[in-house]
Amino acid sequence: MNQKSIAIINPKILKWAREQCGLTHQEAVGSYFNPEKLEKAEKGKIYLTFNQFLTIANRYGRNPAFFYLDHIPKEVLIEDFRTPSSLKVKYSPKLRKTIINVKEKHELAVDFKNYDREYDYSYVNLISIESNVEDVAKKISNLLDINLKERKLWKNKYSALKGWIKAIETRGILVFQLSHIDTSEMRAFSISETPFPVIALNRGDSPFGRIFSLIHELCHIMLKKGGICTYRFQDEEHFKIEKFCNAVAGEVLVPKPSLLKQKIIIKHGSSVEWDERELKSLSKVYWVSSEVILRRLLTLNLTSKTFYQKMRENWKKREREQGGFGEKGHLKVLRTNSPNFIKIVLNAMYDNKILMTDVSYYLDMSLKYFNDLVKNFKRSQYE
Repeated sequence: MNQKSIAIINPKILKWAREQCGLTHQEAVGSYFNPEKLEKAEKGKIYLTFNQFLTIANRYGRNPAFFYLDHIPKEVLIEDFRTPSSLKVKYSPKLRKTIINVKEKHELAVDFKNYDREYDYSYVNLISIESNVEDVAKKISNLLDINLKERKLWKNKYSALKGWIKAIETRGILVFQLSHIDTSEMRAFSISETPFPVIALNRGDSPFGRIFSLIHELCHIMLKKGGICTYRFQDEEHFKIEKFCNAVAGEVLVPKPSLLKQKIIIKHGSSVEWDERELKSLSKVYWVSSEVILRRLLTLNLTSKTFYQKMRENWKKREREQGGFGEKGHLKVLRTNSPNFIKIVLNAMYDNKILMTDVSYYLDMSLKYFNDLVKNFKRSQYE
């Protein structure tokens, strides 16, 4: 075989990259070539053709140059709270690419921070997991300046999600919404470094799920312990920090004093079982899911763990509501990118610090939509 047609790469890197994706040899090669060939290449017994190598590199979400490194890198994309530290965390190629992309956006925002106003980040590292949950919830409510009267003005769950995002963005946090990632792998993650901490939400989650994620991740930022999370209530393997952030998010979204005053609660009586109509009515008061309402009732000893688990199983069997992925052009940019980030990118371009091609890359948008983006972005700033 002509040496120019083969890829003389590091076999240890080849094996490590596959294992980081959690793929078998068969899953890695698909139907493109024999999985035994990949296995032998990982052992250094043979070389892949260059075309086979490029296919594998793309499937793993890696730059081809990466496979020519001399040593396996010490790669930490982001702290992971999903598993005990003793377990090896694997990222799908899509999630890995997404995390890197969001981190690049964060770095750009930091580099061009002068194109936005200065923010007070005294809330970062303000609390600890020993803090009182209700005290932390009050701090968050004061920080975001959203009260129950204002929530009543929201028309639906989408305007509620938009309202929470806007409040968080005003505190100098970049909120991104990500598509095409399984919620079982990632529901949200955060980066707590300032300036411009980051909260990334999974659009495959429901609007109510994303609202809960927003407050949960804000709690992570206030702890200065960003990371990647999935939320499974009553999961005993969760770290203490996850349980703390869940408890804080629940108290922020459904404050105990307010909930206990609701007529539905007062009239319900002593039964531990709740009708779904009751839960949905309370859901619309606070703009959270029925599950969050029931979880709050469990926390307040107004339902039983058995009933809660029964309802959770019923909800699990139902089809999950998915976020919208049909937007094109400037609409997708506006709905998936942080408004603060878009502002920084546009201002940096107007000042000739970055090129139009950079705008296209960082906003993942064809430049033919640029004028529509600018016009609609300016309009959205006054809504």
